[in-house]
Amino acid sequence: MRSLPALLMVVTLAAGCGGTEPSTNPLVGTYSATVFQFTRSGQSATDLLAAGGSMTISINSSNTTSGSLNIPASVTGGAPFVASMAGTAVLSGSTVQFQQAADTFIRDLDWTFLGGSLTVTNQLVAGDTYTITLTR
Repeated sequence: MRSLPALLMVVTLAAGCGGTEPSTNPLVGTYSATVFQFTRSGQSATDLLAAGGSMTISINSSNTTSGSLNIPASVTGGAPFVASMAGTAVLSGSTVQFQQAADTFIRDLDWTFLGGSLTVTNQLVAGDTYTITLTR
C-alpha cells in the first residue's frame, strides 16, 4: 500500500493534466484600433479614427477571429464599408497574418505582434500605405 503523501502527490499531478489550464496562446484577446491611417498615392494621410472609422478583432485560443472593420462614407466617397474580421490569425515568430473570407486590405498586411499590440507601419498594399496599431 502506498503512503498517504505519495498518493496525494499522484492525485495532485493527475489533476493538473486536465484541460482547465489557461490558454498559453499569446495572441488571445480583443484588439481595437488606436492608430488607423492610410495614404493614397500622391495624397496626404487620412486618419480613419478621426473620420469615424473603427476596427476591432478578437482572437481566441484556437486562433479563430471575429470583429469588424468600419470605414465611413466620408472616406469611401460612397456607402460606408463594413467587413467581418471572421477568420484565423497565424503567428510566425512575431509576424501575424489574418486569413479571412472578407476581401480587405487587412489580410494583405504583415502585422507585428508586440505583446499587447499588433502593428503595421507604412506598408504598401494596392497603391495605399497603411499605418495601424491595434491595442489589446
